[in-house]
Amino acid sequence: MARQGKIELALSTDTEIATLARQHNDCTLPYENWTHRAHIAVALYYLQSMSLKDATRKLRVNIHAYNTVKGDGMGYSETITVLFMKKIAYELQQRESKPGIVDELERLLDICTIEWVYNYYSPQLIWSQQARQEWVEPDLKPLDF
Repeated sequence: MARQGKIELALSTDTEIATLARQHNDCTLPYENWTHRAHIAVALYYLQSMSLKDATRKLRVNIHAYNTVKGDGMGYSETITVLFMKKIAYELQQRESKPGIVDELERLLDICTIEWVYNYYSPQLIWSQQARQEWVEPDLKPLDF
């Protein structure tokens, strides 16, 4: 399957984020819109109403289903998914008040970057087959959140 370039959605309202999550859940989201920003938005959307355990399980199942439908069988990493879910949940717990989901998304996008991941994981480990298939502990420094 030929892949097109990625196209970011605006995601500037709570309704747009809810629609994104619904489209991802039912596998109707165009593949070119499934970006890092979209991943973080869906994770945040789930964590607004579910426990970390339940939100992680739902995201894992839905990413696998979505990737299968879209022909991207190698596009999932358990370690990256769990790492970002843990970090997003931690950041939400640190907030004294519950900000709007759009504002929180913008803040989390500044934190949850691949450069941030490399503080904890070497590229060799984070992109390994093992890290794609199962949670692996960081090899550079322990998680500090």
